[in-house]
Amino acid sequence: MFFIYPSTAMKAFCVRSYSAVYRSLLLCLCCGGLAASSLAVSKVEEASARIDALVENALREQGLQRQDLTDDATFVRRIYLDIVGRIPTYREVEAFEASDSPDKRAELIDSLLESPGYASHFYNYWEDVLRIKSRGRKTVMVSYQDWVKQTLSENMPYDEFVRKLVSSSGFVWDDPAVGYYLRDAGMPLDNMSNTAQVFLGTRMQCAQCHDHPFDRWTQQEYYHMAAFTFGVKSSVNGYRNIPEFEAFQEVARYVRRAQLKEGVPMDRSNRGGISPGERRMIRDVFEPLVTEVTVSDRKLKLPEDYSYNDAKPNQVMAPRTPFGPEAKVGRRDNAQEVYANWLTSPENPRFAKSIANRLWKKAMGVGLIEPVDDIKDDTVPSHPELMDYLETLMVESGFDMKAYLRAIFNSRTYQSYVSDREPEAGEPFYYTGPVLRRMTAEQLWDSVLTLAIPDLDASGREDPQLTNLRVREMEMKSHVENVKELDGRELYAIVKRLGSVQENYLDLEKEFQQKLNATDDRQAKAALRREFNEIRREKNEAVDTLLAKATGNEPFDRREMLAELSETEDDESYEGMDRRDAKRLQRVRRNLVRASEVVSPAPPGHFLREFGESDRDIIGSSTDEAAIPQALSLLNGNLFNLINGQQSLLVQEMQSAGGKRRLDVVFKSFYARPPSEQERELVAAQLEKHGLRKAYQQVLLALLNSQEFRFIQ
Repeated sequence: MFFIYPSTAMKAFCVRSYSAVYRSLLLCLCCGGLAASSLAVSKVEEASARIDALVENALREQGLQRQDLTDDATFVRRIYLDIVGRIPTYREVEAFEASDSPDKRAELIDSLLESPGYASHFYNYWEDVLRIKSRGRKTVMVSYQDWVKQTLSENMPYDEFVRKLVSSSGFVWDDPAVGYYLRDAGMPLDNMSNTAQVFLGTRMQCAQCHDHPFDRWTQQEYYHMAAFTFGVKSSVNGYRNIPEFEAFQEVARYVRRAQLKEGVPMDRSNRGGISPGERRMIRDVFEPLVTEVTVSDRKLKLPEDYSYNDAKPNQVMAPRTPFGPEAKVGRRDNAQEVYANWLTSPENPRFAKSIANRLWKKAMGVGLIEPVDDIKDDTVPSHPELMDYLETLMVESGFDMKAYLRAIFNSRTYQSYVSDREPEAGEPFYYTGPVLRRMTAEQLWDSVLTLAIPDLDASGREDPQLTNLRVREMEMKSHVENVKELDGRELYAIVKRLGSVQENYLDLEKEFQQKLNATDDRQAKAALRREFNEIRREKNEAVDTLLAKATGNEPFDRREMLAELSETEDDESYEGMDRRDAKRLQRVRRNLVRASEVVSPAPPGHFLREFGESDRDIIGSSTDEAAIPQALSLLNGNLFNLINGQQSLLVQEMQSAGGKRRLDVVFKSFYARPPSEQERELVAAQLEKHGLRKAYQQVLLALLNSQEFRFIQ
């Protein structure tokens, strides 16, 4: 095995000494046009300089010195990872090096913030914080995922983004933000806890059952707060209260009464005139409608076992906020909207503070308040004056996250070499430079793909599983729209007509289960499942075809829609390849999409899960901790074959460069820097010993598994 020695760039915890030219640079770099930003150029410069001055004051008080300014190679790699979530390509590194603009760093920051990669990378962050799952309870939430990406791409102000989440209602395909409530469908109290933790940095969940043991929140305050959105609900636990089912029931009762008058006897297997097959058909027809989020005036009461003297068990709780400006709900007011406006108000003492602290940590590696979601009345930030300024900056920008990040990224504080001191729990961190961080699972996955796939950001492809779910959501939408067009009499007729189809399906289901239990052969079981899934699909198509016919609409063609969404344009990289090899590579690449386009959460065993992607059950629960399976995956996994294959972007760049420039291509692709003289000598020795092909295979494998590759310096 060939190993690369750690370069000087990896000596991250040593104080660096660079030329006086770097030390004499201004604290703030001028930046170019601000496109979508609500802060003027001069304001960004002023904000960056103010951040630097406040950090410098704290360093001086502690007798510490700021780290030197990064060289261009370190900066360009870091800024790509922090803004677009991947390493730069060889050509992107070369373009940055070739620029002679005195403002090229600021210009690159602007360019990356306006690129598709920004939305992709920051979506990964919010996906973890909001616990976004592609599949919800009895529904699919691809529209919700698309909407969050769109808000980031369009740079929707953060307060507007949160307001839309909290004030949403309807079906997810009509109002995608409703995915926020569907994520906690049937759990309104837990949803309120999550809202406070994510958007106010406040952990109130303990007060759901009793007064908070470590904070000031009482159980009564918790219930007052939860009363604002207790009327927001979906019927995921059953369809019996939806209007369409009630209309169907009214017709069914009328028919049964008529039958009883005519002397039709009651049959146990045909209760209420409805057979077992028809009951299953009722479920198939009405269950997709339960995912609608509705808003009512439902009242929240204290629990029966409430044990404090400040209120009585089962007492109705009026909506009331626990801090900040009072939020009154008048007779004609929508409590949900009143709550959303209070939550996102600039006067709310924790809203701006929470997001300002979150994004500071996202850029610098550690928050001014840690943990970022446990702010208490007595919490003191590590830099109180800086925290106050960042809150003000967030509000003055109109909650423009790009403008806020632009000010941080242009600061000398951010552009310093990483700190030579590791953060310690409970101790203030003084930001001699950003924290040395390991890549997240998403950054590592996207960076590996950057080495292999040309124009990764422009590919426009998504995980086939996500495409399947997208079609399922479209199918549900078509089904719901058809059902809503029909009255109770028409729905009753459809249930009766298709009851026999369902009876036959139930018999086949029993037969399938018996066959499945009778065999231990995995291939036989897989074949049985495929066969039964086809039967289920045909049955569902029969239901939807009849619904569409009754409404005069075109039946939804799942296969046609799936084929249309799965179509991919011929890639030039397949030209000249054997057709069979091209098809095989095409199948492999179907699953090689940016982390933001993979089904959420990724399946167990996927690279993303192995490297720390969360299961989306707990807020912000992803991890960047190292583990043995990760090392094995990078050493022996298929991704290396993808990087080393003839069709990979890296190999193509190496072949185009040729000769001595080949090694520069490799190192700049992985590290954004050229190799050192010592590294050149090591590679030369390997070339002499093993020849071109094997030596470079060893070089690529060594770089992929190096600490320098996996860390953000």
